[in-house]
Amino acid sequence: MPMKLFKCDETIPERQKHIYIKEKGEDTTQFLPSANVETIPGSLSERGCSYCGAKLVIGGVLKDTIQLIHGPVGCSYDTWHTKRYPSDNGNFQLKYAWSSDMKEQHIVFGGEKLLKKAIKEAFAEFPDIKRMMVYTTCSTALIGDDIKPVVKEVEQELGDVDIFTVECPGFAGVSQSKGHHVFNIGWVTEKVGTFEPEITSPYTINVIGDYNIQGDTFVLEKYMEKMGIQIIAHFTGNGTYDSLRGMHRAQLNVTNCARSAGYIANELKKRYGIPRIDVDTWGFDYCKEGLRKIGTFFGIEERAEAVIAEEVAKYESKLAWYKERLTGKKVCIWTGGPRLWHWTKALEDDLGMKVVAMSSKFGHQEDFEKVIARGDEGTIYIDDGNELEFFEVLEMVNPDLILTGPRVGALVKKLHLPYVNGHGYHNGPYMGFEGAVNMARDMYNAIYSPLMRLAKDDIREDVSVANSNGNGNGKLTKSTSTDATSLIQQPASKATSPVQQPAPAKETTSKVEQPAPAKETTSKVQQPAPAKETTSKVEQPAPAKETTSKVQQPAPAKETTSKVEQPAPAKETTSKVQQPAPAKETTSKVEQPAPAKETVLPVPQPAKEIASYIQERTEEVTSLIQQRCLWQFHSRSWDREENINGVLGQAAKILTGEQVVLENLIDRAFYADAKLLVNDLEKKFQWLSKMDNVQKKAVLESVKHKLIDIAITKSLNGELHHSIY
Repeated sequence: MPMKLFKCDETIPERQKHIYIKEKGEDTTQFLPSANVETIPGSLSERGCSYCGAKLVIGGVLKDTIQLIHGPVGCSYDTWHTKRYPSDNGNFQLKYAWSSDMKEQHIVFGGEKLLKKAIKEAFAEFPDIKRMMVYTTCSTALIGDDIKPVVKEVEQELGDVDIFTVECPGFAGVSQSKGHHVFNIGWVTEKVGTFEPEITSPYTINVIGDYNIQGDTFVLEKYMEKMGIQIIAHFTGNGTYDSLRGMHRAQLNVTNCARSAGYIANELKKRYGIPRIDVDTWGFDYCKEGLRKIGTFFGIEERAEAVIAEEVAKYESKLAWYKERLTGKKVCIWTGGPRLWHWTKALEDDLGMKVVAMSSKFGHQEDFEKVIARGDEGTIYIDDGNELEFFEVLEMVNPDLILTGPRVGALVKKLHLPYVNGHGYHNGPYMGFEGAVNMARDMYNAIYSPLMRLAKDDIREDVSVANSNGNGNGKLTKSTSTDATSLIQQPASKATSPVQQPAPAKETTSKVEQPAPAKETTSKVQQPAPAKETTSKVEQPAPAKETTSKVQQPAPAKETTSKVEQPAPAKETTSKVQQPAPAKETTSKVEQPAPAKETVLPVPQPAKEIASYIQERTEEVTSLIQQRCLWQFHSRSWDREENINGVLGQAAKILTGEQVVLENLIDRAFYADAKLLVNDLEKKFQWLSKMDNVQKKAVLESVKHKLIDIAITKSLNGELHHSIY
């Protein structure tokens, strides 16, 4: 459907460009929310500032570096100890905050002398620390303090220190994303290549875009150690200053958060020829896929499979327990940017949950391309959402859980809706196999806790006390009080049931979200006419079943489809088309209606059938790639085209049994992604085994053109050709 204007936004109609509700048959070449642009006046944004993006998200995570903020003390305090990123050296980075402590007199007369004094004092107080990052803030940028000459002067005086300057005041961009970009490009330009790391393994990687939230990095480190892979640098979870200077020595960049660190991954590829493989480290199946990609790149697949087998044996049964209880639960994801597309399919595929609404604070259009491709019809997508929009969305989708940060979390708790901290986690880590179970446990505990029900019921005996039901309306009756009291006295397991099963809501959900019809309906999305009919009916629970069955059996359409879909006849027809003499026989048999047709169209009809068959298979493969693969959505058009051609070219060779020649690291990265893709295709599409090599190549070539159309030629992403991306 066209972009959506919420009722609460009628006085700021510009917000319509930022909100989209997906319908069947639509893709990102038709509708894409505006993103990474200035917040509209009148809309209360949840965004952070650009300085915050550089310091809090990336630089402040390093475990051996002084983070000196040149500005008022508040800028230092407000970005200190607000994220739970531990380290293995006693959490040095979480214990201290450093500031030049600018006052009014320094704003008037300049703060460069104050900065020099602060830098030297900081090194004196921590004599074992020899690395520092200095950040400008709004006030020091506005008065024009030039921090680079001051830093160079101190480096010369002290001799054994190294200092990186980050000139990204809060007003530099529209959100914290600008800080990510400035830090990435500054670091790769000034510091990468200035330190030589010790190489201890023939397999070396950089882990990019992981910030060790509640120990995520430790989980990934454990997997890599078991596979015999050396991590040269973590950008920047549990990382060190000098390890980041040696990033140029890695053979592969394993990229997780592409929004905050995709820039440096791109530059390392461009400047040093180090390929980039994007992985989803959240989610059970996605973690398997990520380890297999890395193992395939280095030719150590058996080690990856050993790690996967060990972790699956530990955690699969636990995840299954939570899946049984979370299937069908509706969830909203209101986070920064990348977790929208990281978590969507993980929650739906691993746990059977339904993601119904997503909002990004600092995402770009690239992020919306990924998440819309992965999301289901009817899902709401919002850029830079405000509180009133959140209220309206909650009324529209009636979710069971919100994944968001503490600010919005405090808001939804007042509405008696459970939330899980999507930024710093509740009880992490959330990455890897154990992380998937931890996240499922926290969501289960939030949804099934009786506290939200108890919080909105006033159990006092005074019947005149107003019962808010969350909003202050109505009167509390004697019976309500008695019910609530008995609820408290019940064990938690008994109390959970009535809290979580409001009859009408549960009934409606079960009807809308029945797995079997949903899959069948999806398979028909590719047929334009039935798609609209199905969409209109799915949202009405009762008729949905009838409509589905009717859509799936339109007499002419079903007959044609069944002939195309049955592998045996398709194979027979194809082989006869390729042999001239029998081809005419086949044609005459297929086109029995009239002799005239036999004379006028002896061969074209089978050719049309084959073309139609190839097109249908193209749609299926494209849909799978759109949902599962991140390599098609890198931030620059040339990179997207290179990846699409490279991965699908290798996939065609693997599928047809041709010899694969890997001449360089870039080819190996394409091969790793291609091999995982082929495994997916062979597992999901039985018709593939019935095709000959010519047809397989034809399908992948058609898919290639379609992906280039969607991701590049017809893409609405305005940043694809921007020089800084």
